[in-house]
Amino acid sequence: MENLTAELISAIGTPRFNDSLLALASFGLKADASAMIVLSRIGPPRVLIDHLVPGERANFYGDYLAGVYRLSPFYRSAVEAHVPSVARIVSIAPDNFRASEYYRRYFGLIGVSDMIGILLRLNDIETIFISFSRNRGHDVFTVVDVKSLRERLPVFAAAVARHTELASPRGTSRPRAVAADPRRGRLTSREAQVVDLILEGHSTRSISGKLEISVETVRVHRKHIYEKLGVGSQGALFNWFLASIGRQA
Repeated sequence: MENLTAELISAIGTPRFNDSLLALASFGLKADASAMIVLSRIGPPRVLIDHLVPGERANFYGDYLAGVYRLSPFYRSAVEAHVPSVARIVSIAPDNFRASEYYRRYFGLIGVSDMIGILLRLNDIETIFISFSRNRGHDVFTVVDVKSLRERLPVFAAAVARHTELASPRGTSRPRAVAADPRRGRLTSREAQVVDLILEGHSTRSISGKLEISVETVRVHRKHIYEKLGVGSQGALFNWFLASIGRQA
């Protein structure tokens, strides 16, 4: 690992940086697939490195990058500034994650049984997300895997910060945050938040806690959302979500 750490340090500010960062993160970690992308609060992800299996790649470059990434627990963690961090998906997923349409119609179909992710702040708007996944039939990631990555987290974060500093000339402006997503048209900003949380797999009580509103208010928002969109189930709501991002339901 010392050689990989030295290589990462020497790669700071060079085109080798991304490969070196992923190589150090991968050390000692058995995974069937990995990827490194940039998550943004104001636009779609940017793919830096892709080591995905064929079945996963089709979905990744399809629905995920088109907008389904917004329903990922790791995207939620990035938006809520839980960075730098390392976590298994099961430790940050919502309470109803496995019953959600996102899980049933996306995550549950890509053949992945477990995922572990690293989130590293790139700037005020963007976060680097490094993911490692294991396919069904393989053992899940362990607490030892998480501990090993967390021990290296300060090195990852410092390297990214220095690389970003060298790669961004002084005076270069960073992307600025924009107002809440207006693309949903008929929905208010709060209702759009509730839609995302429903589809991510949050229960009514969990949504209440995250948005700091009452359970009854959440129920009222859900009722208005369903009425405005003319849907009667979470499945129909997910179809509307796909249509709203330009994907085929």
